[in-house]
Amino acid sequence: MYLAQKRIGGKLYYFLRESYFADGLWRSRDLIALGTNPSRYIIYPGGNSFYIDEKIIERLATKGVKTDQWELEEIFWPFIKPRIKRILGDFSSRQFVPKKRLPRQKQLDLQKGYHLFDCRRLLFLKFGGTNLDPLLKRPLSFLNVLKDKSRDEIEQYIMRAELKLRPRETMAYIYASFGLSKYFDRKMTKYLPEAQVLEELDEAFLKELCNLSRDETYRMGLSEEEILRDYLSRYVIMYFDRLEQTRRFFENVQARLMQERYYAIRDVIARAASYFGLSEEELLRMGKEEITRLFRRRARELHPDQGGEHEAFIELHRLYEEFMEARGFKRRF
Repeated sequence: MYLAQKRIGGKLYYFLRESYFADGLWRSRDLIALGTNPSRYIIYPGGNSFYIDEKIIERLATKGVKTDQWELEEIFWPFIKPRIKRILGDFSSRQFVPKKRLPRQKQLDLQKGYHLFDCRRLLFLKFGGTNLDPLLKRPLSFLNVLKDKSRDEIEQYIMRAELKLRPRETMAYIYASFGLSKYFDRKMTKYLPEAQVLEELDEAFLKELCNLSRDETYRMGLSEEEILRDYLSRYVIMYFDRLEQTRRFFENVQARLMQERYYAIRDVIARAASYFGLSEEELLRMGKEEITRLFRRRARELHPDQGGEHEAFIELHRLYEEFMEARGFKRRF
């Protein structure tokens, strides 16, 4: 059982719902409509105590759902008076019981059954970053919140988590969640949404949105219309409305600067590749220590104490500094 919300006629309504398994799919159903103010079901007998109106338990029983005050208090916790919440502390931490971790392979097998879009969203909300797919090769027990849940319950859970997103994180969140990096193959800026041409970014986002609405494994029995209206439409609003000022900033300033930096970096890599007689791909595959050894070997040959030319040695040192900076390594000769 979980708390769901839905905007109807400009007002936010709340419902108690449950996920259930039928015809090979996890589906959801309404149990009780709570109206616009679930707090009216919270009773304060005095002091710092509270409980949920017994009528809720009785109404659920008529639908064959067994529950207790402990489960209901967890669901209604967001609507408890702030003063009491401060005194009692975070409910989730008060009731948290550590669960035994699954064996690595069993956890990885479970993760394969979760939809990639759901995993990416949860990964960003926990870790941030726009290159998330490599993390899925690791066992991540927090993703098990997706297990045995309907599309609606998953979306309600993620919608609440998204409230913690800061405005400046919104573009990166959408970029990572929808996997938009696959549309941009420039190595140095592949995972930087602010470095992409805005029109290309718009096109990639809308394409992935449509793909997702047609994905039956994501829809979990719901129609395209339901998925777009009830769940995916918020990302359209998030992308085009909430990000309007940010989008203009990206278009007029940041994108230009990142493109300039990209070409500057490519120039440094091309010069280094030509200098050592290597391909750019070979240089990009090298780690920090390999690059340092490569430059140091040449430095010994060019050092004035070994008969080398002073200007050639200085030029090598400058190229090393620029190359290490372009690769994002700490500069040290």
